[in-house]
Parts: sequence; C-alpha cells; structure tokens
Amino acid sequence: MPTPSTVYSDANHRDAIERELRWLLDAQPIWTANHNDDCVPLSKICNGSLPEIAENLAAEWAWHGAPKRLGRRFENLLTALFEQSDQCKLLTHGLVIRDQKQTVGEIDYVIELPSGVLHLEVAIKFYAGVGNPSDREHTSGWIGPSCQDRLDLKINHLLTHQLRLSQTPLAQQTFAEAELPVPERVQGLIYGYLIQPWASHGAQPEGLHMTDIAYWTCYSDAHEAMRALSRPYSTEYGWTRLERDQWIAPYAGPSEMPLVIKTLERPIQADCYALTTRRGGQKEKFRIFVMHDQYEQDALASMRQSH
Repeated sequence: MPTPSTVYSDANHRDAIERELRWLLDAQPIWTANHNDDCVPLSKICNGSLPEIAENLAAEWAWHGAPKRLGRRFENLLTALFEQSDQCKLLTHGLVIRDQKQTVGEIDYVIELPSGVLHLEVAIKFYAGVGNPSDREHTSGWIGPSCQDRLDLKINHLLTHQLRLSQTPLAQQTFAEAELPVPERVQGLIYGYLIQPWASHGAQPEGLHMTDIAYWTCYSDAHEAMRALSRPYSTEYGWTRLERDQWIAPYAGPSEMPLVIKTLERPIQADCYALTTRRGGQKEKFRIFVMHDQYEQDALASMRQSH
C-alpha cells in the first residue's frame, strides 16, 4: 500500500491523476474565445466517474508510458473526460488537415453537444508577467519560461488560424471523407497559470482569469523571494519541488523541504516549488517558479519585439 507521500509525489498514481481531473473541471481558463459557450465550464458536460477515469489512465500510462510533454498529458486528461461523458459525444480529436501531402493544421476536438457540433481548441500554458505593471496589463507582457512563447502570440494564433481551420474548404473536405459533421461553432480555451513577479504582483490584462496563485523569481533572488512570501506561515509549512509532470494541478502532498531552504538547485530553465503543510492533504497555498538568471533579460527582449 503506498504511503501518502508516494501517492502525491508520483504524478502517475491514480490519486494524483484524479486531482488533475478535478482541477480541470473546476478551474476557470486563463482565456476564453467565446465566453457564452456551454463548454465553459467543462464540468457542465464532463460527468464521468473521476476515480474510474483516473484508474484507467493510470493503468494505460503504466502499460504504455506516461506522456513526456506537459501539453500531451493535459490532452490525455481532457480526452478521457470527454470519452466518459454522457452529456457530449467526442466525434474526433487530433484531426490532421492536409493540403495534398502538406499538413496545414490539426483540429484538437470535434464534439457533439445537445446544442450542436463544436470545434474546440484547448491548451495549457505557463506565462510569467514581466516589465512594469503597465507592461503586464497587455498580453504581450506575459512570457513562457523558454521565452519562445508569448500570450498575445498564442491568442492571435488561436483566433487567426486554429479556430478558423474547421471552416476552411480543406477541413470540410476532410470532415466529409471521415463522415463527420462540419462544426457549427468554435471555442478556444487556454488553461494554466499567470505567474506574477514576486515583488510586484497584481497587474494583469483585462478579461483574463487567474484560478491559482503563482509567483516567479530569478534564481539569484530566490531565497529572498521564498522567505518573504512564506513569512506569514508557520513552520508547519514547507516547500516541495514539483517535477514538470506535476505542474498542472495544485499540489496537495506533504512538504519535503523546510520553510527556510538553505541551498537551492540552480534551474536549467524553470523549477517550480509549492508551499504546503508538512502533513499534506491540503491544496498548496501558492507556488513559485524559480527562473534561470538570464530569464528576465530574455523575456523583456521577447516582449519588446511586439512594440
């Protein structure tokens, strides 16, 4: 029988997977293309047994291997929810659209709802706010840990390419060949985290939503940031470094490190630490992403490319 720490630290255990599924149903997306669509929140149409879905996914990943990419893991979770729902019918997912032999795009999901057929695009992203507060009021001021991904570019790609794809002649020909109906509506959702700078938080673009609290710091400021943010908490709390496949849902296991950390591993790109109780069983209070020391400079350069 696994100990509680094993249950929570193993991202592919059924309990950890069930926690991710529950988060996916309860969390509000960072960004929504159509606010009035009945696919938001997902809990309206995903009503399968979460323990059973988690058990099935755990068995599948144990046999075939868990997804290595975070986006693919998220997609597996969402697909499993759709497949177990009696409120919708998953007609297809990952439908590749080609022009002869050249791929022009991929449609995430085509779902049949009581109100009609929906083309759904979904992503999970982690964007850190950079610059001054006025910079962070714009979507261009939110940059991924690699600095190759920017919130405004992702939204623009969804609106101008991905969500339009199902209405193109090439896609409609693909639907016909697969004997699928042409979607009547489209919806785009971005889930994940808006990661505030630890010493200057609060500003974010209008219309975006932050479900869970997350901060970021560069490695050289990490000890100061972690001490300052954890000051309101007693020594009953501590930190846990989350592996990348644990980033999706808030952590609920026991802390593995004390409240005051003496040595911190230098991140290659970004490391994530969650503040939780020593006993576990409670949702993390917040998380902090420790970026490499070049991150802020690279992120600001990426932001300025939009100006």
